[in-house]
Amino acid sequence: MAPGGKINRPKTELGKNLFKRRRVLTKQKRKKHRIVGAVVDEGLITKHHLKKRSTSARANITLSGKKRRKLLKQLRHMEKEREGMDVEEAPKKKPTPAAKRRRRRQVM
Repeated sequence: MAPGGKINRPKTELGKNLFKRRRVLTKQKRKKHRIVGAVVDEGLITKHHLKKRSTSARANITLSGKKRRKLLKQLRHMEKEREGMDVEEAPKKKPTPAAKRRRRRQVM
């Protein structure tokens, strides 16, 4: 006869402790790496994306065509706003005609 196998044998104290330790560590790791933040756009980010970001922050997120277009449109609008702000600031810096005359006199 062969020596007793370990099928259906109760766990030893060490085995129980190791199992519990692994379970607790994985729970802590999941809690630590959870991504917390406000969802900017409900239509763009789904719970699947948030879950994927929580497991691997560097992973690529695949977007459907609709969501991709929406995101690109948002980026274009942000660029336009930024350009509009730059254009508004430029005219304010024009010197007055009186200041131009003063400069000419100082140079000559």
